[in-house]
Amino acid sequence: MEEEIETPTILANDLTDYTRLLEKIHQKANVPRSTKKRTLKLVTIKNIKVAASLILILFTGYFLSQSWLEKQDEAMASDTLEIIERTTGIGEKLTLTMPDGTIIIVNSESTIQFNKSYGRIDRLITLKGEAYFDVAPDSIKPFLVSTNGGTTQALGTAFNVSTKNNDFQVALIEGRVKVEIGQNTTNLIPGQMAVWNHSKNTSEIIVKNFNIEKITAWKEGKLNLNKKSLGQIMEDLGHRYGVSFKIDPNLDLEQRISGTFENKNLINILTGLSFSTAFTFELNGKQVILTKRL
Repeated sequence: MEEEIETPTILANDLTDYTRLLEKIHQKANVPRSTKKRTLKLVTIKNIKVAASLILILFTGYFLSQSWLEKQDEAMASDTLEIIERTTGIGEKLTLTMPDGTIIIVNSESTIQFNKSYGRIDRLITLKGEAYFDVAPDSIKPFLVSTNGGTTQALGTAFNVSTKNNDFQVALIEGRVKVEIGQNTTNLIPGQMAVWNHSKNTSEIIVKNFNIEKITAWKEGKLNLNKKSLGQIMEDLGHRYGVSFKIDPNLDLEQRISGTFENKNLINILTGLSFSTAFTFELNGKQVILTKRL
């Protein structure tokens, strides 16, 4: 047995190629390490490609969004510069519903202006004449009316603004408004009116009470007379109905008249006035001839 151990011999029937077997064992032993490196390399390259694609998508999205924002800014700037103007003629009234839900009723011979971007950036109206405002609430964008050097600010309210005859008048119907004339500021409560005379070159604001029905009668088609002179009445009728008057010099234009005419045409109003002021009238096209009754 000792001799066999010292000098081992291959069995006669053992055909195994031990040299070849050893080479295969060595090859098998080296495969896992080589495969791991190759797999790691492939995964790394794939990850780099994915990351590059994501970065490309992000940059593309960023530049596209920047381009879209620039176009939006340009459009907004263009809308801000573009002014929309609405003007009413003699005897005309105009009702506008703004994008924010605010309702504006414009009296005859009046003009309002606002930006095309109204409601997106601000809510600013420029008025010349007279208009009634029923303002939709917006705590972020106050509603502003600019006219004759004065500014009226409202958050959600109803008020009447008039700039006729050099008088700036803001009559608050409901809610609250702030009126600014130069350095002077006043806050109104419903039933109060702020008055400022533009021709006197002063910024003094006078606050007084007013009759709501009489101030807003025009938008309802009513004619309210409260101790108004006949001459002033004829001037108002001329603006309302688009006519001119030829008045008898013997007719007293200073006499005061009170009364209310509701949704009446010009002939009905003149007929009613003629009884108390002793005149006759003749309508000749767009001209009204008034003659003192004998």
